[in-house]
Amino acid sequence: MYDSTVNYSLCYSRFDMHVQRILFNSRPGNNGAPVPENFRLEDTSLQPDLNEGEVLVRTLYLSVDPYMRCRMNEDTGAGYLTPWRLSEVADGGGVGRVEDSRWDGLAPGDVVTCFNLPWATHGVLKGSALQKLSLK
Repeated sequence: MYDSTVNYSLCYSRFDMHVQRILFNSRPGNNGAPVPENFRLEDTSLQPDLNEGEVLVRTLYLSVDPYMRCRMNEDTGAGYLTPWRLSEVADGGGVGRVEDSRWDGLAPGDVVTCFNLPWATHGVLKGSALQKLSLK
């Protein structure tokens, strides 16, 4: 649970943090069904020293949608979709909690959404790509 009395930026600025992420491993073929082997779990570390305009986000929820099947092909069949690249982190819509921020308007504890949230436990994103959610 998030504790508003803790300065999380001090906790993260000096150490690498352990991150798990899902990489796109192989293409299933234009008409092939996705299988677990198309993805791989990777343990890595993240240096959370943020540059101006960046935000450290802890992933809370990821959306897996039918359109993502198109992104598994080299040619997505839609000009507005970019294909996932092999050996790179998959991404999509999601919700996360800000753990550190160097972007005006977002502070630790804020809940945000993004259409390109990485499939990872944590990620560093541009603040301009995030939308703050109002939880009422």
